[in-house]
Amino acid sequence: MRVTFVQPAIGRKPGTNYMRSWQMEPLPIALLAGLTPADVETAFHDDRLETVDYDRPADLVAIPVETYTARRAYQIAAHFRTRGVPVVMGGFHATLAPDEVARFAEAVVIGEAEETWGQVIEDARARRLEKLYRAAAQPDLSLIR
Repeated sequence: MRVTFVQPAIGRKPGTNYMRSWQMEPLPIALLAGLTPADVETAFHDDRLETVDYDRPADLVAIPVETYTARRAYQIAAHFRTRGVPVVMGGFHATLAPDEVARFAEAVVIGEAEETWGQVIEDARARRLEKLYRAAAQPDLSLIR
C-alpha cells in the first residue's frame, strides 16, 4: 500500500512564489507518518514549496486541512480524486466543519488522529473507507513514538 501525504499551501497564484512568512513545519503529517505501519510506503509533498506530483502512484492521499488552507486542500483533493485515488482529510477545519470537508474527500477524521489512523489505514487496504472517523477520547501522548 502507498500513502501520499500533502501539506496544502494557502493558495496558488500563477507566477508567484508561496509567501514564506506563513510557513510552519507540517507536524501533523510527521505524526501520521510515525503512526503509519512500516509496511506502508509513504510519500510527502509540501505544496508550499514544490509542485504536487499527482501522477505518483498512491492508494490513499492524506491532507490536513486548516481553515486558511481549505480551498487549496479541496483543489488538491479534486486532482487526486479524478485519478481515482481516495482522499482522507483531517485537522482543525475537518473537525470543526466535517460536513463541508466530506464533500471533498472519501473519508474525514474528526478530532485527534492518534486513535483512528490505524483503522483508516486498514480500511483503505480493504477498500472500505468509512465516511467519518471520530476519536472517542484524547490520546495518551506517552504512547506516541
